[in-house]
Amino acid sequence: MQIRVMQWNVLAHGLANDGFLVSQPNEEGASILDRARSVQVLGQTMKQRAKKSGEKIRLKDLPEEMKTWDPPPFDFAQRLKSNFQEILQEEQRYLQEITDLPKRCAMITARVQAEQPDIITFQEYDMFETLNPLLEAAGYSAGSDQGSYQELAQRVKDLGIQLKKGGGGSPKDFAQKYRELLEEYAAKGLCVCPNFNSTARRFNPDGFDDGVAIYWKTSTLKSREPPDVWTYDMTGDAPAIRVKLQHNSGSPLDVMTLHLPSSPGKELRRQLNLWQLHELLGGALADGPPLILAVDLNSDAHLQPPLGQDAKVQVIAEDGSSEKVEFQLDQPLRHTCFQLLQSGTGTGTGTGSRRPYSHPADVKAAKSMANCDFPHWGLKNAWGTEDRIPLSVVKMRGPASEQVQKWGELTLETTDHVFCSPHFKVAQCGTGYRHYNHQDKQDLMRRFKDPQAPNQEELCELLKGLIPSSTIPSDHMCVLATFQLSPRDEAVEVQGYAPEEMEEDFLLGDRVLIKAAKEEPKAWEGTVRFIGITDFATGEWLGVELDIKAGKNDGSVHGKRYFQCEDKYGLFLHPSAVQKFKASSPRDIALEKAKVQEALALAMEDHDIETIRRVLPAAESLGIDPKEIHFARQIVDSVASYDLQGEVKGLCSSLLKLRRTLENIEASSSGRPGATQGTSYQELERRLLSESLPKVLEHFMQGAGAQSPCKAGKAGAAGSQTDVPQVPQGILSE
Repeated sequence: MQIRVMQWNVLAHGLANDGFLVSQPNEEGASILDRARSVQVLGQTMKQRAKKSGEKIRLKDLPEEMKTWDPPPFDFAQRLKSNFQEILQEEQRYLQEITDLPKRCAMITARVQAEQPDIITFQEYDMFETLNPLLEAAGYSAGSDQGSYQELAQRVKDLGIQLKKGGGGSPKDFAQKYRELLEEYAAKGLCVCPNFNSTARRFNPDGFDDGVAIYWKTSTLKSREPPDVWTYDMTGDAPAIRVKLQHNSGSPLDVMTLHLPSSPGKELRRQLNLWQLHELLGGALADGPPLILAVDLNSDAHLQPPLGQDAKVQVIAEDGSSEKVEFQLDQPLRHTCFQLLQSGTGTGTGTGSRRPYSHPADVKAAKSMANCDFPHWGLKNAWGTEDRIPLSVVKMRGPASEQVQKWGELTLETTDHVFCSPHFKVAQCGTGYRHYNHQDKQDLMRRFKDPQAPNQEELCELLKGLIPSSTIPSDHMCVLATFQLSPRDEAVEVQGYAPEEMEEDFLLGDRVLIKAAKEEPKAWEGTVRFIGITDFATGEWLGVELDIKAGKNDGSVHGKRYFQCEDKYGLFLHPSAVQKFKASSPRDIALEKAKVQEALALAMEDHDIETIRRVLPAAESLGIDPKEIHFARQIVDSVASYDLQGEVKGLCSSLLKLRRTLENIEASSSGRPGATQGTSYQELERRLLSESLPKVLEHFMQGAGAQSPCKAGKAGAAGSQTDVPQVPQGILSE
């Protein structure tokens, strides 16, 4: 059984106009980079002024503040200084165009129809009335009718208004009423949970609160019983939902979604939420039916423990009263939310003993929470790795945002994830953005802040993908993950089902060897990016991203994409042609790393290009200093460029000699009886120019480019291309 999941924070309508910096149609990457840097400098300046004055700077204060601003030497910054109001109106107008609700819902539906997921999980979902009819027409259901949702949403909204007015009891009492409302409508089969007292309604007072929802394709799945709902967080005002489905094959499947609070200082709060939910779920998730958990954690996968000790939580006293407090933890958190959802060592994040979850009752208790034994959920992440994974958020607030203190804060994160219980094998997972690890993202941020840093082209290309945009209706990319239920887990429900299994149990992110073909002297190395059924051939296939440019595609075949990589680095293989790297001991890995590092250093010193090319993939996989790898690539590019110049100059010289020879032949044959000889030489020249020579040149140029192991976008590649001499135009023409 194969299941395709779409996880998407679709950006609440109430938050869509919050001043995002957006790339305009046909705008060059250099232009959007200039705009982003200008806004960043202005935002930092305003933040410093607010800190100095002790007063918050609002958007309406900006025209006066701009009079004393000394802008940096960026084009957009100069324009902001001289025409702030005009630019502000232009930014607001264009943002409103791309965040038009019917247009956004149409784009979401079009993406669903193009990808055909079996399951869709939404967060910040306050567009049910507009989007639900479109999704139902496309063959998806959230379990109940339009009227049930509108009734529930209105009752939740009224409850939030009543709480703000201060009547009807404590926050704890309101949380109890909220939970009872969700349970009442879940019993009717509704798989949509409006949030209680959400931030989105601050900007959209006439709309409903945002929330979470789960849809499924009615042609392949059906609900086997009403969903489970829970409320969590300090005051119990956030919803989580688990839908219980059954596949046409008879296999049961549970799907769960939730949305954790945002902002860097809330990592402790997010981890407390996960602890609370783990306890509400009963703990042993792997013992139940196969489970898929799709979430917006609002916590980057590449946060590096130990985490900072700044924290913001809401403490709840014994009398039910609550208070939001900011403080320093006694010690830093040792795991991230991303790690807690996976299998742990069993010792949690602290040194204390496991105890039942309880909200901290005062600041002293909250400060000591990092010492608690946070439970791990025991799930698998769909990326197949914790290292290089795609971004899901590339955004920045610009001059149209009311939150001036957040202007220019570039967000490059992976906060949206899909996890699964051990029953599943992950076949594919991606967002459309490139794969990065923590060091890559740190390097991107460094280059963003330093216009003189090398390889600005990659930044330009990345920022052209700022979201939301005219083609992406949210400030989050959707995550698309494909799972296969292991035969032993599916066979419980489907008698006699015994599909052929792979010889090895491959997982996404596995490092593998491709067994050498006859014409290859050694096996290729690569990383598994796709596992599953394809449209181009029967059976189960592995999609591998090779370490060198020796593949056949970019992860797509016949127009259908299975994974994302650079062109000619992708290869699809039968599992029998692939083998896993054998696990090595830490000592073996350290010895191998030292050996490779020494070989790379000697090759760089001698400018031994062949050795550098051979050693680079191993150096990257062993985690050798990125600066060394960067310098090695520069050497390869430099020498390849020099060699290519020499080859092209030699070719040009040969072409000139050929031209002179042809001219001499023509001169000697002219005037002689019979014109057939001259005609035959003209025919020879025509064939050289129109048939043979272009093929030779094309083959030569492709071969020269394929010699370098450096992928497009890496440092030095652009420079090596600009130095290649061009073949003179008309060198053989008369």
